[in-house]
Amino acid sequence: MFKRVMQAIKEGRSPYLYTAFEGVQIGRMAVLDGKTVYGDAQIVFPVTGDGPLPYAQNGVLVERITTPPHLILCGAGHVSVYTAKIAKMVGFRITVIDDRPDFANAERFPDADSILNLPFDEALDAIDDTNAYYVIVTRGHKDDRHCLEKILGKPYAYCGMIGSRSKIGIVYDNLLSQGYSQEQLDTVHAPIGLSIGANTPEEIAVCIVGEMIRVKNSAVRGSEWDETLCTAIETLSEPYAMVTLIAKKGSAPRSTGARMVVKRDGTIISSIGGGFGEFEAAECAREMLINGPAVKRYTCRMNNTDAAENGMICGGEIDILIQIMEA
Repeated sequence: MFKRVMQAIKEGRSPYLYTAFEGVQIGRMAVLDGKTVYGDAQIVFPVTGDGPLPYAQNGVLVERITTPPHLILCGAGHVSVYTAKIAKMVGFRITVIDDRPDFANAERFPDADSILNLPFDEALDAIDDTNAYYVIVTRGHKDDRHCLEKILGKPYAYCGMIGSRSKIGIVYDNLLSQGYSQEQLDTVHAPIGLSIGANTPEEIAVCIVGEMIRVKNSAVRGSEWDETLCTAIETLSEPYAMVTLIAKKGSAPRSTGARMVVKRDGTIISSIGGGFGEFEAAECAREMLINGPAVKRYTCRMNNTDAAENGMICGGEIDILIQIMEA
């Protein structure tokens, strides 16, 4: 089922994943990819509209699996250098576009997943990602306008353009005269970034990434699988434990649907939140890999006194499902 999900997201789709976490069906899974159900169809029930996900119903965790958000930097100047660094730290995939190899290169952008030394219009034509976050920070008005023209014709989660209000007004007036609507332009974050009085390229980068995070976290949530988790699912050649966060109370930092892989030697890949709860979950998963059972629901509770003794601020509770998976 996990590899079915991987195939779907590689092909640009966001499938639904169903995981039974209680009762006689515990551990059973199904994937809804478009209108096709793979796995145990008995645990699939209708998902209506675009309500808040993930959620649990009738003992089944329902998630919509998405790829990490994809930041496309149009322009490779100083602001882009720092924006790429910060965005990578918070889980964005990075693509840098600039037709100047002296600016857009691996030495300046070591965190970039892709660097396209092409004219902006050609590079943007090659990008097809509904979870795209476009940041327009080119070297001039003309390139900004060309990039925005291309992006407004594509699906995106976020589009922001740097510049003064007067410069942005000139770009907008030109686009309106070409037939673009005010409604389209209203989806663009311009001037870009949170308003915190930033001046330096580093501060501006913080503003930009902060605004992207706000947009990402205010949207309908999917369960993002980070790169390390995806790589583990695709490449592990031995049985492993998949640990899934079903529910939480208190100060647990990660959201429902967070996952981590635990190997037989105790190696942890990705995270369900760190701290004492993750440690206990990993120990339980490792024991299951050695002695069984193949599936188990586990709850870790920590009151405030326990938390203080372990160097934490306050307690909480995490409810997890541990499944032993064949590679």
